Amino acid sequence: MSERKPKKIRKEVYCAHPIGDVWTALTDPHALAEWLMPNNFEPVVGQKFRFQVDPVKGFDSGLRECEVLAVEPPRRLVYSWLAVPANPKKPYPKPITLTWTLTADSAGTHLVLELDGLEELNWFYHLSLHYGWSRMLEKLLPKVLKNILGGRFTPGAIKRRGHGTKTVPDGYCQIKRFML
Repeated sequence: MSERKPKKIRKEVYCAHPIGDVWTALTDPHALAEWLMPNNFEPVVGQKFRFQVDPVKGFDSGLRECEVLAVEPPRRLVYSWLAVPANPKKPYPKPITLTWTLTADSAGTHLVLELDGLEELNWFYHLSLHYGWSRMLEKLLPKVLKNILGGRFTPGAIKRRGHGTKTVPDGYCQIKRFML
């Protein structure tokens, strides 16, 4: 009997913030750099971008190659996510898809994240995604949201990141575009 692997991870959080501010946390490259990873994200369909942290030798390159697939401000954002292998001789895995859905109510915003296309991932990577996204959405995103007012982000919400960025330049998230 073969092991049945989940095809999706679904995370839901409630943010006591206006939908526009939650949208900013998902689309402003400086806000994303604080709660997720340094990046050169732009919310434009077809835009290729990267998330990058320090590599973990033999395990993780620290690089995520992505492409914006759908943008429907401030309700829905979809992009591909490809973890570049640490070993350049290994084949690239199939990218997964991240879908963010935001729904406003009178007191805040219901945020849903769905990661789809996980069938090819090993159990450790799947577990890492599950716990990593829980931490980011439940602990780090709320800190960044406290620094967003009227759709404008003020840096400094998270003083010490949980991921390594010693080799990632400080101005990385200000880079507009580079070749993938």
